[in-house]
This record gives sequence, C-alpha cells and structure tokens, in this order.
Amino acid sequence: MSGTVAVELSSSSLHPRQLGTTGDGLETSHALSMKMICTNKQQLQKTVGRLEKMQSPMRKQRDDLLFLVATMDEWIKILHESERGHSGVPVLRSVKEGCNDITPGLNSNNSELNQTVQRLSKASVPRIAHVQKCLKDLRKEIRVVFDNENTFNGKIC
Repeated sequence: MSGTVAVELSSSSLHPRQLGTTGDGLETSHALSMKMICTNKQQLQKTVGRLEKMQSPMRKQRDDLLFLVATMDEWIKILHESERGHSGVPVLRSVKEGCNDITPGLNSNNSELNQTVQRLSKASVPRIAHVQKCLKDLRKEIRVVFDNENTFNGKIC
C-alpha cells in the first residue's frame, strides 16, 4: 500500500518528505506545496509589474540620450567641415557660419535639445550634470567667436 508524499520548497532546493510505506521500504516523491507556488507566483508578478512600470521611462531616456548623441555628432561634423587656412586653423568666417547652425538649438530654452537635457536632469540620469556643464562651456566658446574676433583661436573646431 502506498501513501502520499509531499515536498516543501525551500529557497534553493527541494526537500523530500518520506511518507507511507510499501512492501520493501519507504516511498518518496517530489511535489511542491500549492501555497509556496502561489506565493512565488505573486512575488514574480509584483516584480514583473514593477519592471514594466520602469520600462517606459527608461525607453524615453534612451531615446533622449540617442537624440543628444546624434545632435552632438551633427555639431561635430559641422565644426570639422569648417574651411581651414594653410596652417590648419579654421577660418573665422567659416566657423561663424557653422555656429549659426548650432546656436538656435543651443541657446533657446524651448529648443528640443534643452528640453531633452531638462527631462534627463529631472530623471537624475547619471552624468547629465557633466553634459550640462559642457553645453554651458560650448555656449561660452561660441559667444567668443561672435563677440571678440581677436581672441578667436579655432580651438572649438
């Protein structure tokens, strides 16, 4: 005659309980308690729900960061394509033309770039403060190009 066997699930392994006897010895079986299954299922559902809530904002942050990278790549291309003199120093007129393409997005508080940086800052994205400082420094360097032609040395190109 065989009896039923139940197994309790611990955090890392199964612990068989031997119940009932047969003609020649004890009978064992592996089974999980329904309570343990339900508890684990509920914990996993909570974890999945929490991760799904995080997924949408993180996708938006990723898209914002990709936009920043694309914008910076475009600006780098504009500045590197500046006409250069015989010594390799960018010609001021060419740099001014390139900076005219950059300044609207850089200086306007309502520009897509600045709105993106503000969203990333509010979300406490790591190293965004450094990006903000670099943008501030770039504004300063571009201002020098337009305000004081005598101090222009081409270092932003």
